Amino acid sequence: MVAKPTRLADPHITLTGAGTTPVAVQFKCYSKGIHLVPETDDAAATFCDPLGFKWVLTLDLLQSVGADGLDEALWSLGGPGTVVDFDFAFYDDAITPPGVDNPHWTGSARLGAWSVVDAGINETTEINLEMTVIGDVTKEPAPTPPVALAENAA
Repeated sequence: MVAKPTRLADPHITLTGAGTTPVAVQFKCYSKGIHLVPETDDAAATFCDPLGFKWVLTLDLLQSVGADGLDEALWSLGGPGTVVDFDFAFYDDAITPPGVDNPHWTGSARLGAWSVVDAGINETTEINLEMTVIGDVTKEPAPTPPVALAENAA
């Protein structure tokens, strides 16, 4: 049987800042979208990686202020340009434990700049926080290697 498409309703989205006292921020309540997308980039191409492959992590956020607001959470991570660790899963771990039914993608990314305010009367500020992933993205559990065609024929 084919698995049903997964609806993103209760994801796990955490950014953790570096430093002597790392701060972990759960972004689920601030977010209305997440995008972890592989891209090719000619400027990043090398002889070992001629496609210049890179990952981009983007969070679609709604600005809020105050002690528990998004603005305070972002600045607690170190502000624009800070390298943070990220952890994403389709479901909150308390609901679905990590595993094949709830894989996690982790890595490090550089926080982009964000709008403090960009709204008119009675509007919210929407922020598309785009972060360039530094290094590789790790999927846990690791993908199962494909079975060789000769083994399938047996």
